[in-house]
Amino acid sequence: MKRIVTSVICFSFFFYLNGFGQEGIDFDLKKPDKYENRILGYEKTTETKWNVPRAFLQNTITQYNFYFNANNKLNEVLARAKAQFKEDYTQLLPFYNYTLDITSKDKKNLDSVLDKVNSAILLRDLRNSWTDNLWMLMGRAYFYKNNLDSAHILFQFVNYAYAPRDPDGYPIPIGSNQEEGGNAFTISTNEKRNIAKKTFSQPPSRNESFIWQIRNYFQQEKLTKGAVLIEILRNDPNFPERLQPSLHEMQALWNYKIKQWDSAAYHLSLALKNTTDQGEEARWEYLIGQLYERSGNPAQSKFWFEKAASHTIDPALEVYARLNAIRQNKGIGASEDYIHKNLDALRRMARKEIYEPYLDVIYYVAAEMELERNNRVAARNYFKKCIAHANGLGYNRDRAFLKLGWIFMDDKMYLQAKYAYDSVNISNPNIADSLKILLDRKQALSRIVPQILIIQRQDSLQRIAAMTPEDRDAYIKKMLRAYRKQQGLSEEEFNGGSGGYAFASNNATTDMFNSAGTGEWYFYNQAVKAKGYNDFKSKWGTRPNVDYWQMQSLVNKQITGLTPASNLRLNGAEPGVSAAPAAAQITARSLMEALPLTPEKLKKSKDSVENALFVLGKSLQDYIPDYQSAIKTYDTLETQFPDTRYFQEALFDQYYCYIHLDDSVNAARILAMMKQKFPTGRYIALIENPPKGPEDLPVRTLATRAYEKVYDNLIEGNFDEAAAEKLKLDSMYGDKYWTPQLLYIEALYYIHYRYDSIGKSTLNNIITKYQGSVIAAKAKNILRVLNERERIENYLRTLHVTRMPEDSIARVANGNAKPQAAKTPIPAKAAAASGIKDSNLVALKKPDSLQLRKQALFSSPFTWAPDKPQSVVLVMTKVDPVYVTESKNAFDRYNRENFYGKDYETSQQALSDTTKMMVIHGFDNAALALAYLDKAGNAAPREIIPWLPVNKFFFIIIDDQNLEILKTNKDISLYKKFLSVYSPDKFPPVK
Repeated sequence: MKRIVTSVICFSFFFYLNGFGQEGIDFDLKKPDKYENRILGYEKTTETKWNVPRAFLQNTITQYNFYFNANNKLNEVLARAKAQFKEDYTQLLPFYNYTLDITSKDKKNLDSVLDKVNSAILLRDLRNSWTDNLWMLMGRAYFYKNNLDSAHILFQFVNYAYAPRDPDGYPIPIGSNQEEGGNAFTISTNEKRNIAKKTFSQPPSRNESFIWQIRNYFQQEKLTKGAVLIEILRNDPNFPERLQPSLHEMQALWNYKIKQWDSAAYHLSLALKNTTDQGEEARWEYLIGQLYERSGNPAQSKFWFEKAASHTIDPALEVYARLNAIRQNKGIGASEDYIHKNLDALRRMARKEIYEPYLDVIYYVAAEMELERNNRVAARNYFKKCIAHANGLGYNRDRAFLKLGWIFMDDKMYLQAKYAYDSVNISNPNIADSLKILLDRKQALSRIVPQILIIQRQDSLQRIAAMTPEDRDAYIKKMLRAYRKQQGLSEEEFNGGSGGYAFASNNATTDMFNSAGTGEWYFYNQAVKAKGYNDFKSKWGTRPNVDYWQMQSLVNKQITGLTPASNLRLNGAEPGVSAAPAAAQITARSLMEALPLTPEKLKKSKDSVENALFVLGKSLQDYIPDYQSAIKTYDTLETQFPDTRYFQEALFDQYYCYIHLDDSVNAARILAMMKQKFPTGRYIALIENPPKGPEDLPVRTLATRAYEKVYDNLIEGNFDEAAAEKLKLDSMYGDKYWTPQLLYIEALYYIHYRYDSIGKSTLNNIITKYQGSVIAAKAKNILRVLNERERIENYLRTLHVTRMPEDSIARVANGNAKPQAAKTPIPAKAAAASGIKDSNLVALKKPDSLQLRKQALFSSPFTWAPDKPQSVVLVMTKVDPVYVTESKNAFDRYNRENFYGKDYETSQQALSDTTKMMVIHGFDNAALALAYLDKAGNAAPREIIPWLPVNKFFFIIIDDQNLEILKTNKDISLYKKFLSVYSPDKFPPVK
């Protein structure tokens, strides 16, 4: 009886809930003629009575036949997009772990969701409790489809259609005191529902539409609109508690976009309830740690990194979270064994099979931890393990080689540093920030390492030559055996016919499988088997269990790329051992021939060492610079070769090194030694009476810097300050240090403000002082136009332009038109396929795997569409509008003279107060735009705008869609990075 009463109460609540229809909106749908007489479900909304049985039927079918399936499909689309997203934990994480570019590619499933929602709305009674949820589902589908305008309309529709209404069914104006509770400062729907509704139905979707509308605004970079809506909802007393985490999520997203890191971290920590699983929660915790780190709060950053490491199920995220936690643990009171405990944890991870794919990450992080406590030896070992376990893309491999190179350079282990740097793949985009330093160091090491190898080789040869004949023969025999083993040759082949260096053996040849009469088979006798293994290893060395091991060993050596550097011939230095051609056959005679056993060979060997020591010292001094090592090298040279021809110059270089080390005592000691040994030497004169430059060099330097400041002020529009400063400088220096660029922009300033007489005088100065220059030619053109200025302006003022009627224009156009064959443009791809060559096209380089990975990891609002029409943009920073206009005029002239018949349209647009753009339209695709940029970009600083400093402008290419996005977000640095990711050969990354 008790169960029956309970069931009756529950069903009563359910029917009570479903007995009320949901407020919405009616449709007026025009049906095709074929279905004109067929009545759809939504048409019965106004014709049938809404009772409990109908409500139960409509709600149940709508929920389980339509909403449930469509919602699951939409969630699957999102899950697939998240699975494709690749994280880079070394950089600031994107706010979401998916992008609309990825979700929009799942068009088939998103269209299926839209069809199912449309069917549910049109086939079911509109009074059911799920209609608003279906509209929201449709809006989300359009959002994930990246159709943001349609999503905006749907979210706005839900806001309007399900807003509170008065008893007569009319919408109550937003902010009116007629709203629920009489509160005039609320826009939300009050969700104070009874127990039955809370138990058996979804909450109303109207309040959720506000959250999604904010998200939609932010995706469109309409940050102000989204921020205003956030502020309204934040102070809305009716905004439900269940959506507070979503509101904090939007506040975090807003602060993330405007780079308010501490506020973004705070609100994101309050939005963690919105995560769908433990992995996403840990990801946001890691992001919170990154945000606090950027805001300068190491304590909070460490807390959230540790929290992410304890919650995550991603091994890569765990190790990076631990590393970042350690980085924040540097203040007073930090535990001394904290790094040790984390290293122990990483070692335990490395021993687990589940973490095997991430061993390179684990070892890289362990090496970073060892560097944190300055344990360089352990760090080197971990970096080597990282390289050994690096994946095929070499993401951590190249970074590990870079770190090893830096460690070896700091430890002055230059030979090992060169091997490390030579192993780095310089095309890896992940090392772009370190590329310049890497190339500089490789160049320095290419001069240093060959000299080190020469010294090592000649010292070894001299040491062997100094041995007694018996010791030398034994050493040669041992060396020959090692060489032959390394080459995979038999060690005993040299026993005869080696030019008098045969080593006879009286040992009888034994049978490897002889069991000594024991009757036991060889492979069953462990002692004999072990002896055979040792004999094989001593004779052949360690051989991998593969076919063609000799060829495989050579291939492996080529793959590693860690062959010693070639010994370059620098300043007369003799080439080292690697530069000599390999002997056809390794014999004792061939090894003995390299030894300096005769006086002539010994002198040549010592000369090589002497020369190499001096070149090494100069290279250490000039290219690293490592003054301490250079001094030691010069000391070695002077000690080993007291009569060296480099003695005087070596002392001078030592003096130079001590001066740079600010060691005046030793510098004075070296100078005294030079005066004692070389009293009339030219280097003493260089020290005591250094050569002077031009008589006015100090004055010229000061004047040049001062006039450069005037030049910058003129370019940036600070005319009053520039004029006053130039007047002051002219009174001091006259016209001796003027430049044509300075005079040209000064003339433009005077002409713009109608000081024509001063402008003409300045232009004549340019023509007189700098005849034959590009600036002088431009000055002549401007002077010619300036002389006609009054006549041209009078003509334009009196000119009356009468617009022809529209029909007259049409008649004239049609009357003058001549029938022409339609010209069909040949697409670039078709032209390439047909073999047609267009000199105006620039081939776009196909991205390799590393570039594709970089593109996949890069997130921005811009899209790469090289086949769309493009524009070439001249971006100018801190340039006055006077010179922006003149730049536009200069490019107009250049285009008319060099691209006759091309319809290039130029326009000026301001990106910000300090950044102006001159946009050249009219390129069908990126290849044509790049072809124009190759010509005009190279000519700009020499011919088109030579008066504009090169640090004040740069070029980009952009399509119309990206241009609108750029004008909205105004982030030119992000767009430059975007170009460097998708076209690095034309727009290399900024160093």
